[in-house]
Amino acid sequence: MIVLFLCLLALLVCGVPIGYAIGVSSLAYVVCVSDMSPLVAAQQISAGADSMILLALPFFLLAGEIMNAAGITRRLTRLALAVIGPAPGGLSFVVVLANTLIAMVSGAAIASAAAVGSTMVPMMERNGYPRGYAAAVNAASATIGPVIPPSVGFIIYASVSGASVGKLFLAGAVPGLLMGVAIMGLCGFTARRAGYPRGDRHSLRELAQSFVAALPGLLMPVIVLGGIFGGLVTPTEAGVLAVAYGLIVGLFVYRSLSWRDLPAIMLTSAKRSASILYIIASASFFGFIISREVDASMVVGLFQSFTEQRWVMLLIAMGLFLLLGTVMEGGSIMIIFTPLLLPVLAHYNVDVVHFGVVFQLAIMIGLLTPPVGILLFVLAGVGQVSVKEILRHLWPFYLILIVTMVVVAYVPALSLWLVDSWGGSIK
Repeated sequence: MIVLFLCLLALLVCGVPIGYAIGVSSLAYVVCVSDMSPLVAAQQISAGADSMILLALPFFLLAGEIMNAAGITRRLTRLALAVIGPAPGGLSFVVVLANTLIAMVSGAAIASAAAVGSTMVPMMERNGYPRGYAAAVNAASATIGPVIPPSVGFIIYASVSGASVGKLFLAGAVPGLLMGVAIMGLCGFTARRAGYPRGDRHSLRELAQSFVAALPGLLMPVIVLGGIFGGLVTPTEAGVLAVAYGLIVGLFVYRSLSWRDLPAIMLTSAKRSASILYIIASASFFGFIISREVDASMVVGLFQSFTEQRWVMLLIAMGLFLLLGTVMEGGSIMIIFTPLLLPVLAHYNVDVVHFGVVFQLAIMIGLLTPPVGILLFVLAGVGQVSVKEILRHLWPFYLILIVTMVVVAYVPALSLWLVDSWGGSIK
């Protein structure tokens, strides 16, 4: 197993994309170390992407692309500006609220960061905010996206853990909102200490107009998630419903889309889906090797050698995920380590759905952590600011997000309350 991980690490250090690095290192282990046939590689990579649950993933990605192209992001940002008004550091609050609203449409951190950051970073700089701080707020706020439903990350976790996608969506709602409140609290504290300007006051007429303009976008999560939580549709069917609703809004309500725009939108969505699914498939092959070579009882015994306390086990797991997030992509971490940790969760009596939310929170923090922290590079690009400058302003957000993760981990009711109350009818 040491050979497997050393090969993976060497490829990552050489700059090989994560999907190829995982696949090549796994194949090298099979050929050079194990007694398995190389045909296992093709079988496991094929099986890794052959999941009904994963069928929801490209539909939600396509729905997010359609809604962004239809101008939903711009209208939600306008609504956030009108709602926040003249609060101290108002534009930083707008960033958090806009990302939260967009999270309920796209469910993807990178898309949210690019869409909001390209608009808000220049606007915040014009109003007296340091560009690095503006990018840092956008990066931290984008992590809310894959926690608030619908979430691509929860679909991936469900595919390997056997947990219900709908229950994971429901479980992420309160922790996602808690993240937004925590980031807003830090923004307010920073604004008062640094003397950042207040937001602009908007009339009730502007508030009403912005709400009406954003209403079709706001109805999408109501329709889609209402269908899932009401037990009317499966998550995959909800993804199809989201695509259909997005097309209706873009083509016939806003009329900001044309039929000629659809091929480019679908091509972009197909590329993103293929990239994510290939990483998932390669990580599944990697996880198969680990599961085959490592006895589950050994993993449980390893944790038992440290502690029999559940809270300590959770602390070790969170630390492990944060460390892995510095060098690996989040979906890969989930695919590889979830099968190994399922026996550990059973031994320590940790709910699989609750653990999935904690897992997702840790992975989101990893998106902000160099050298692989992709949100840093997205915001550096759209905000035209160095990663070093973003990191200088980002560390307080790291701390507040870690505190939020720990609170969610040790107060399971934050994620399970809605599941226990409303999750009985979810398909």
